[in-house]
Amino acid sequence: MLEKKKRGRPFDNKKMELLISTAKRLFSENGFERTTIDSIAEESGVTKMTIYNHFKSKEELFGATITNRIKKEFAFDIETLDPRNPSDGLIKIASGFILLLRKEEVLGTYRTMFSSALTHPKLCLEFYQKGPLEVHQQVAKYLQQCSKEGSLKITNVDISTSQFLSLFLGLDHIRCMLGLKKPTKKDDEQLILKNVDFFIQASRN
Repeated sequence: MLEKKKRGRPFDNKKMELLISTAKRLFSENGFERTTIDSIAEESGVTKMTIYNHFKSKEELFGATITNRIKKEFAFDIETLDPRNPSDGLIKIASGFILLLRKEEVLGTYRTMFSSALTHPKLCLEFYQKGPLEVHQQVAKYLQQCSKEGSLKITNVDISTSQFLSLFLGLDHIRCMLGLKKPTKKDDEQLILKNVDFFIQASRN
């Protein structure tokens, strides 16, 4: 999307990265509706014409910020995890997932998506497919490997994946989404160990 040839003067990668990061921050802080192209242009140091030379609309620019965030935030290196040692693998996955969920920018993106669900369903679908669904699929791939190795007994990988990830979406996550007090690092570490142990025990019985 960002490589698309546009009319006008050349726009280098650093300027594009600044534009995307500025737009991402403003969308996160103010929401989609209250963020204007004027404010993005002013804070990123470019003109409105420059933005429209690269993006047809504010919706398209918003879509670019989602793609950019997904590439940077929604990624787990599942291939490096040992399916014969699910405890270690799931602790690493859970640690990455919790770190992701606690980031203020990620929380802001979710808030923006929820507030835009009825007015911008296509953007929400893109976010769902390239964000949460991508994470789900990567974790499912690892659980499938564990099942094949016999380290876990899993009959339905999709359900087990949803169950595992859902263990981290309780009251702590709800408080974070509402802008209330976040759990401490120690609290999260204890949550990870308890949830991984609970999941493994349930998947071996």
